[in-house]
Amino acid sequence: MKASIFGAFAALFSVFWVQASLHAQDAAAKAPSAYVSVTGSVTKVDAAAKVISVKTDKGDTAVKFDDKTQFLALGPGETDLTKAAPMKPEDLTAGDRILARVRAADPTGLPATRAIINRQSDIAKRDARTLEDWRTQSVAGLVGAVDAGAKTITMKVRGATPAAPVKEVTIDVSGKVTYERFSADTGKYEPSDMAAVRTGDQIRVLGDKNADVTTVKAAAMQTGAFATIPAQIKSLDAGTMEVSATNPATKKPVVITVKNFTVMKRLDDNVALMLARRLNPTFQAAGGRGGQGGGGRGPEGGAPATAGAGGGRGGRGGGGMDPARIIEQQPTIQIGDLKPGEPLIITGITSADGLKITAISLTAGVDPILRAAPNGGPDPLGGGWNFGDVGGGPGQ
Repeated sequence: MKASIFGAFAALFSVFWVQASLHAQDAAAKAPSAYVSVTGSVTKVDAAAKVISVKTDKGDTAVKFDDKTQFLALGPGETDLTKAAPMKPEDLTAGDRILARVRAADPTGLPATRAIINRQSDIAKRDARTLEDWRTQSVAGLVGAVDAGAKTITMKVRGATPAAPVKEVTIDVSGKVTYERFSADTGKYEPSDMAAVRTGDQIRVLGDKNADVTTVKAAAMQTGAFATIPAQIKSLDAGTMEVSATNPATKKPVVITVKNFTVMKRLDDNVALMLARRLNPTFQAAGGRGGQGGGGRGPEGGAPATAGAGGGRGGRGGGGMDPARIIEQQPTIQIGDLKPGEPLIITGITSADGLKITAISLTAGVDPILRAAPNGGPDPLGGGWNFGDVGGGPGQ
């Protein structure tokens, strides 16, 4: 009997302590942390006052430090603190990225316990490597199909010349993939996911390619719902940064919105003629389509040829000439340099009705190119005409 009572008591005692333990864990989980993180870019370091000015996503703030604050330099993208190297606060420079652990009770008044730093110089080196990878190693084209179940994306890639056959490339996204999608609001590629990828999107991908580049095991991917159109200026307003134009392919009006990130170039006569003859070797700067230039984006056009993706576009370029690199070197212009009546090639994101386009790139001096394609021949706009840096590689 005593054993039975003791057993019941022990069971009750056990339940009590389990419940007490769970309540304690729950209370601990709900308790506010003694520390918070401040993440941003260093704008100024006052070594005498021991204050670091930091620009965060929410605004400017200050991080104090003292002799006990631990400063660690860590490579960009690295998460293993065992690979961090000690550094001195006086070695901080504007542009360095900082993650500081500060006391929640007084984040700007009490010194940080630790500051992890990504040096601006290291970030620049990483970005340069990433940009070069996108420029030379990426494969780009149009999304032909998306199969979420099979975790594959079919991409259509143009050949080395406008008349070359289109090649199908299968992208394997079954592994870890970094997705980014171009935003017309920021002019950059922003974090995204596979669900955002749509048939018809322009796409470029980095990853392991087979010998004939018919399959790619994706590691990083950038997409966007871009369109490339010809336009002939009717009027412009430098104040509102809008250009009223006509799309000669559709005969419909189109309003072009220029943003602070819009890349605006004017081709000189020699470059325009060279690119026109690349499209049509017999072109002699006369005849052709008379500025009509074909319509819209080609059905198998490559992704925008940005400074971050000028090369590696499925073998395009012809004879080693990279149009993106050439046009990138052309003079930059402003909206006030444009004149009514002149033709343009615009790459951007259009409204649903196609009557408005937010320009990612605007290229003037293109009349020979629009006239070069023979009637019924290759679409001069089919390859994409975004010849500037519209946000760079991933994470930019």
